[in-house]
Amino acid sequence: MTTHTVARILGVHDSTVKRLSASGKLVGYRTKGGHLRTDAEQVAAYLWQQEEGHPLHRVREELVGYLRGLRLHFEQNDDDLLIEVLLGCLIVGHEEAFHSMVGHLFTIYPEDVLVLGPILLRLLRMIETRHAKLEMSIADEHRSAQIIRDTIVRYHFAAKAVFRPNGKEAIVGCARADAHDISALLVRSVFMLRGYTVRYLGANVPNEEFTREQERWKADFVCICRTMPSEPGEDQQLLRSLMASLDRKRSYRLILGGDWSAWCEPIAHRHDKIDIVNTLKGLDDLLRASA
Repeated sequence: MTTHTVARILGVHDSTVKRLSASGKLVGYRTKGGHLRTDAEQVAAYLWQQEEGHPLHRVREELVGYLRGLRLHFEQNDDDLLIEVLLGCLIVGHEEAFHSMVGHLFTIYPEDVLVLGPILLRLLRMIETRHAKLEMSIADEHRSAQIIRDTIVRYHFAAKAVFRPNGKEAIVGCARADAHDISALLVRSVFMLRGYTVRYLGANVPNEEFTREQERWKADFVCICRTMPSEPGEDQQLLRSLMASLDRKRSYRLILGGDWSAWCEPIAHRHDKIDIVNTLKGLDDLLRASA
């Protein structure tokens, strides 16, 4: 690991890592070019021995893998190993280690759902895939999804403490028959990040409720999320009712977020008040452009 990577993991300045290495508290080595490097095992040893107050101090068997995953995340923009380690924790029931590692990610990215959100969504989709392949029981699938949900709610309250309203409102919820609201929870955080007051409706929302809530709160955006892929028939019924409201009012924008069917795309392209976004960054870009 580079000095800067170790510093980000420990939450200190680069010069502090150099001093720790010089004092022997953090074992490292020099490359042929003279650059200081530290192995994940040595960083783990330092956290176990020296840093009782650090979020990772009590993580044991998963810690080295997590640190290696962070190195790839920071230095190569690769989250595969990081997500694999987090998934492993959920599968074997090491919930304390999972929360400690996610808590550590919060300290690195305290207000950036655009970094943490995609990691948690990929984790959820891996869980759903394993369940669909009968590689995970429904009990494990429910338990793991709920842990991820708890994590996002925890992030929400941290973000709420620094919320700065812009005077606009958004309705956010999941389409009917979508039982997981994890993607909608993350969408709520993105809207809050940009100053929107969010009226959150949760999972499995009846079609007519989106229109009713928009009229009630005079919301500027209605965002309907799908965590799992949809079918054209489901989309057709929902969009017909919403488009009637759009054509009548023309006072808000409709955002379809997540895994909507290809049937929706040509409709969205023809309607200047409908947008389809597939990523949290795409949503953030849209909100910035609409500011």
